Amino acid sequence: MSPHSSSDAPGATAITRRGWMAGAAAAGLGASLGALCPPATVLAAPRPLPSVRDVPRRWRVGYAESMPYGNYAATLAAILGELERMGWTGELTGMPYRPGQTDTAALWSWLAARAGSPVLEFVADAHATNLTAEGAAALVRRLQDPPDIDLMIVMGTVAGVALATDAHRVPVLAFSCTNPIAAGIVESETDTGRDHVWAHLDPRRFQRQLSIFHKTFGFRRLGIAYDDSPTGRAIASLPDIEATAERLGFALVRRHVRAPIDHLDQYRYEVDLTAAWDGLSREAEAVYITYGRWPLDRFTALARPFLKRRIPTFSQLGPEEVERGALMSIARADMAGIGHFGAATLARVMAGEPLRHLPQVYFDTPSIAWNAATAATIGYRIPFPALLAADSLHGVL
Repeated sequence: MSPHSSSDAPGATAITRRGWMAGAAAAGLGASLGALCPPATVLAAPRPLPSVRDVPRRWRVGYAESMPYGNYAATLAAILGELERMGWTGELTGMPYRPGQTDTAALWSWLAARAGSPVLEFVADAHATNLTAEGAAALVRRLQDPPDIDLMIVMGTVAGVALATDAHRVPVLAFSCTNPIAAGIVESETDTGRDHVWAHLDPRRFQRQLSIFHKTFGFRRLGIAYDDSPTGRAIASLPDIEATAERLGFALVRRHVRAPIDHLDQYRYEVDLTAAWDGLSREAEAVYITYGRWPLDRFTALARPFLKRRIPTFSQLGPEEVERGALMSIARADMAGIGHFGAATLARVMAGEPLRHLPQVYFDTPSIAWNAATAATIGYRIPFPALLAADSLHGVL
């Protein structure tokens, strides 16, 4: 959940390996990846995809995100690209998005001015980022005014929790939430629990991550640090971590770090996080780095205790932290699938299909990212089949 995309890690160059995937099935981790991560899956849609002609009116759309974050911008851009392909917007050539960017404000302003559509209006002043409790309350009050906003696209667990409320009736489509069920955003995979709330679900995402990490290193004691609050435990997907630990038979070494209240509390947070990670580096055999509130350009410095004590690390976030020094992670190979899934859901809602029971589950085959420089520093030799299976290899110059 880190807000920046700059890199200060040594050896941040990445080599793409996706074309070698077929050769990786012969042995080792490459072979196991297919079993742990099955092919792209989406629950069957109840009806054929509607067209623009099926939408009887124009919808005013707003956007809210927990914080600036690359995955939020990428997901939004993918949804917009699919809406364009489907003919639900005008031509989006020149849309100000580049892979890796975290800013969505400029993108939203551009959409409000340029994205011609007979049914979609991207409301210029209905973009919210770094959502605080006060900001969320103000946004909910705005959603209580029916003529103003007709639908909200929401990114992130904090924003999802804030807007998945019965205080308004505006449809909310939540993406990029760690565990929407544990967070209370939706009730289950098949029933959102509210007529106006929906969330993208990948129920076994973090269990897949931990299974691959454990298969690779066979650790008996796994370190985790998280905010020990209802929202913090949901953001870390703690129920998934605990269930996987019980199933695979490893113990959890825990440290609690209270999330920053605001930017003035960031220094205290990073001091506490440094102490927590230093403690884990002394007591755990491996560390699962859960989502946190550090800027990406601080990650390399914060993670030094793990390099110093040769502790394998797996980033829950993804390749952004592998690029900056985490040993490995798993991420979506591209955003096309979630873009189609999100755009299709948006189209169905606007065409009048009930939101509560629309499909929420989608996942596609992930890719593996390694940092070869980190592996060398901690004395781990990445197996050749695992290198073949990797989508990206960082730390190689």
